[in-house]
Amino acid sequence: MNDVKKNGKDKDQAGELGTRVERQKAKSSLPKRSQVHQNKKKKSKVKIKFPMIKLLSLFFILLPIGFYSLNTYLQERPERATRSDQVVNYNENEDADKETIPTTATADDLKDNDLEKEEKNSAKSEAEKKKEKEKQNAEEKEQAKKKAEEKEKAQQEAEEKAKAKQIAEEKAKAKQIAEEKAKAKQIAEEKAKAKQIAEEKAKAKQIAEEKAKKEAAEDKKTTERAPAVKPNKDEYKVVLHTVKAEETLFRISMNYYKSQEGIALIKEWNGLNGNEISKGQVLKIPIKK
Repeated sequence: MNDVKKNGKDKDQAGELGTRVERQKAKSSLPKRSQVHQNKKKKSKVKIKFPMIKLLSLFFILLPIGFYSLNTYLQERPERATRSDQVVNYNENEDADKETIPTTATADDLKDNDLEKEEKNSAKSEAEKKKEKEKQNAEEKEQAKKKAEEKEKAQQEAEEKAKAKQIAEEKAKAKQIAEEKAKAKQIAEEKAKAKQIAEEKAKAKQIAEEKAKKEAAEDKKTTERAPAVKPNKDEYKVVLHTVKAEETLFRISMNYYKSQEGIALIKEWNGLNGNEISKGQVLKIPIKK
């Protein structure tokens, strides 16, 4: 039984080896890159002669196409360079594989090659994973840094707003205090003015009372000094006078007689015992003819 199993395994390995050798032969049957270039050089070049007009027309037609192609080539040059490097590496690897693969390869060698390829692939995938992880970590750090900057910026803006609000409140408070002071000053000025007006009124009233008292005293003295002789009524012309506010016998006498002597005549002609008269009272004023 063991021999049968071993023979079956050997047959399977031999078949697998045969298929791989056939694949390698099929790959090796393809012409190399150098042979392709040599075959292109061997081809004969066809020279065609054109007249001058056709050459100029062709030149003007191909000129914008050439400029466009050159611009496109310069823009895509890095991408093409990387692609050409990949193609060259692939061809070199392919040539190396062709040179290293022997026609009489064994199953162990093929297994070793598979293991090496698997190890390379695993190492490559690990490197890619590591690189991707590093890239992800860098992106996370960048994102965290960006968030921290945004947070700091928002905090700074909030502090500036709070500061501006505080300044505005202080200005409003200072303005309110200034308005209150101005209002208090205005009220104090109005009170002082009203007090001054009241004092002036009181002073004017006192002066008026003193003047009235003085005039009354002078009227009294004039009455006492005047002679008790009754004047002749035929010698006088009578004028009616209506007493005005704050008007006295002294004033009336000064208006009509230009002296204090008329007080006695006015009192005699009107039957007055004293110097008191009232507003609206009609007095007889005797004036010599």
